Amino acid sequence: MKKKANYGLLLLGFLLVHPSSRLNAQKEETEYEVEARLVSFEDLAYPGIARMTRIQGIVIVKAELDEKGNVVAASALSGPKPLISDCLSNVKKWKFKPNSKNTLIVYDFRLDDGACHDASHSLFRLIHPNFATITACNPVIVG
Repeated sequence: MKKKANYGLLLLGFLLVHPSSRLNAQKEETEYEVEARLVSFEDLAYPGIARMTRIQGIVIVKAELDEKGNVVAASALSGPKPLISDCLSNVKKWKFKPNSKNTLIVYDFRLDDGACHDASHSLFRLIHPNFATITACNPVIVG
């Protein structure tokens, strides 16, 4: 326990003595946050196969923007493989205010505890600026 406390104090002392390292860390943290302002987006339906196989989870997508704010490339940093393809296709339809920064988009896929007869419906909700939740109910299996 004492070792951990000493390490924390040492790190704090280093940051106080070397403000340039603190600024560099701050620059890295904000690369994806402030510069990319969302202008428009498209809803994403819960992928049918993922819904039927009850796959849930979070997909983190890195979107590369051109100077006009268009998404020119996207790659998944993490997430369940069956959800990734739909997220990458979806984010390429999003538009940001003009800039050439990268941004992160987080998609959160969840299945509700309820059941429904219509497998085509899901709820897409964007929590501004870059957190999307996609919720669907469990499919009713007739048999």
